[in-house]
This record gives sequence, structure tokens and C-alpha cells, in this order.
Amino acid sequence: CKRRSSTAPGRLPCEPDRRTPLADTLVHDHSMWHILLPVLAYAPRVAPQQPSSHHGRRQFLLSAGAGVASLLQRPAWASSVGGGDADDKLLMATSLLRSTLQREPAGSFCACRGGGLDGSAIRLALHSWPGLWSVLVRVAEVVCWTVYEVVFNPGPRGVMKLPRLHTLLAAAIRHQVISLAKVGDGVADATYEEVQAFEEVAWKVNRPEQWDSFRAHRPYSLKGYHSRAPDVGAPAPDGVVHSLSSGAEMRLLSTARAVAGSSSLVALSFDSLSCPVWRGFAGAELHRIARSFGVPVLHVYMAEAHPDDAFPSPMQGPVALASELRRHRDLEERKAAAGRAQAFLTHKVGRPVVLVADGMGDALEEAYEARPFRMFILDVSRPDACVVAHKTGLAPFNMGAKFAELRAFLCLWRSRARSGAGRSA
Repeated sequence: CKRRSSTAPGRLPCEPDRRTPLADTLVHDHSMWHILLPVLAYAPRVAPQQPSSHHGRRQFLLSAGAGVASLLQRPAWASSVGGGDADDKLLMATSLLRSTLQREPAGSFCACRGGGLDGSAIRLALHSWPGLWSVLVRVAEVVCWTVYEVVFNPGPRGVMKLPRLHTLLAAAIRHQVISLAKVGDGVADATYEEVQAFEEVAWKVNRPEQWDSFRAHRPYSLKGYHSRAPDVGAPAPDGVVHSLSSGAEMRLLSTARAVAGSSSLVALSFDSLSCPVWRGFAGAELHRIARSFGVPVLHVYMAEAHPDDAFPSPMQGPVALASELRRHRDLEERKAAAGRAQAFLTHKVGRPVVLVADGMGDALEEAYEARPFRMFILDVSRPDACVVAHKTGLAPFNMGAKFAELRAFLCLWRSRARSGAGRSA
């Protein structure tokens, strides 16, 4: 099996970095599921066997993915294959493919001489035709919607300096940030140690003039710091938050329960408009993911991640703000900044969002180690405690993995909830 630097038609490209976007696509890009993936029923049979040759691994990926396409197009059939819930099988298959991709050495998925079009590739192509039409329709929808947003609905005034340019380049900004803020292979969320090593080079070595400011505003990203944020399964810290409309004091967890309503989960999103990645795409995308699984979101506005008078962000251009955001001197200034963030986020997600402000002592930000932004999923089903069910790592690193892992967790939670409801019925 010889490797080639160029990509022949119908063959897999020999590019190490393709493992990460492909793994992300397998987990969360639903528009691509039935294109990339032909016969999940076969996956459990091949899972215990790890193909040894390159051609074997390629065949394995193509054939194991072949049925996931059919699953999405035939959910009733998916549920009948081997028993169990279709969502669980989808999660199992994507986890299987993702773990296989992670185990492969860089560049192992390459174009091979003499391979030709094998049976798996033909099956994949046959299953791809309906999906190809769906993608073309989706591309047309995205183009039309982007033109409409750029021309007629660029966003609330006074938030972004160049709102139309930001809307037009949103996808490019997302791709660039995910590529540049990649720690390790980018497949999994970054650990504290990985972030600390990355940030020391990024700021102490490359931007020494801002190192002191970085240390003051990112204590969690300094080497030697050990996280004290709540782990999964631990009780969620409580504290005082403030209403934007009245300024009244409320308790975080009681407010979260009220926002959750009948849902057993609620998302806590800690936000900062001065973070260019949060306003560029991440804040709205985290909100959309949670809402797409029926999980309500409570937003908590905290201390600025990049105040212009103390730690300005080097990332501006299409994500530049219309006016400066400085350190909050009092609660009124924090509420004013939070109001701007609320208007911006409401426009981005297309629905009203619930947002409260952290106190001026930054107690909640410190308890959750949230700067520059972070999301926690709380289980509020127990009347006596709110427990952390899932959390994202330090931002803005490996954002693609953060989104994928959040989707995977919520997919599994929804599947178990439905299975439990079915058994109780």
C-alpha cells in the first residue's frame, strides 16, 4: 500500500488533519450522516475485530459506516435491528468509528494504488445519492439565508462594529478558530495541563508584553494550577445572581430550577461579550446544541474575559465590537454589558434568552472557573441537590470536540430518558 500526496478521485486523501474534522462530522454534523456513513447491523459484528492492514481498515470504515445512513433514513428499522433504541445504536456506531480514527497514525487514511472501486465504496456511493441532493438543498438554503442576514438582518445596533462582515464570515471565523486553538490532536476536549502548556507558549513566549495581564485574567491557565471546579457527579456551587431588569438578588440554583421547568437538565452558560470566540460563534452554538435536545439554558454574565483597559484581545477584524468593554466598576456597568450580550445572543439564536449577572465579587465565575466562557449541564431532577452532569473544558480550545462531546452526552441522555419513559409506560 503506497501513499500518495495528492488525492485521486474516489479515494481518501492522505492528510493527517482530516482525522479531526471527519471525527467531528461523524458525531455532530447531521446533514452529512447519510452521506458519509451504509448497515449499522454489521458494526457489532466487526467491532471486536481490529483490521490489521490498511485496506482492511479502509474497508472497515466504509462498511461500518454504510448502515448508519440507512438508520437515519429508516428509524423504525433501526430500532428493530438487534433490539434497543436507535439513538443508542447511532451513538455506539459513531463512537466506534471515532475511536478507530483516533487510533490511526497520522496519514494512515491515504489514497492507495491498485485499490480501485471496491464493493464497500460502491455501496457508499449508492447510499450517497439521496444524501448528496439533501446537501445541495441545504447549501442553497444556507446561501440564501446568509444573504438575507447580511443584507436585511445584520444584528442589533451598537454591538458589533462590522455586523454584516461578521455574519458573512461566520463560518470562516469558526473554522479558523477551531484550527488555531487546537491542543493536541483536537479530537477530545483539552485538559487543564494541555491548556496550560499551550497558553504559556502563546502568551509568555509569543506575547511577553501581555504576560502579566494574562496571568491576572487567566489564573486557571497557569502552569501548576489544579482545578477546583466541580467535577461531573459533584454538587453544583450556588451563589447570588442579579436580575438585569430589576437588579434583584436571586440564587443561582433556584433560578436554574425555574428555567428548567419540567426538564431534568438545565444548561449553565457563563458568558463574556468581550471574548471574540464567544461572540464569533461559540456562545450561540453552545446554546443551540442544548436547545436542540430540549435542554433550557440559563446564561450568567460574568467579569469581562478581555477588558479593553486591562487585557485587550488581539483578535479583532470582523469580530470587533462597536465600542470598548472595560472592567466593570459596579453592578450597573455589568448589567449594561450583559444587556448588550443578551441582545446579541437573542439575535443569533432567534429566540429570547434568560440571562442574569454574576455578583461583583465574581464568586460564581471563580467557583466554576468559567473565564473566558464555559458551559455546565446540571441535573436538577433531585429535589435536594443540583448535580453537575457534564461540563466543557477551558475555552476556547478544541471547540469542535467540545461541541461533539456535548452533543454525544445529550444524545445519550435523551435516549435513556425515552427508554425510561417507555418502560414506565
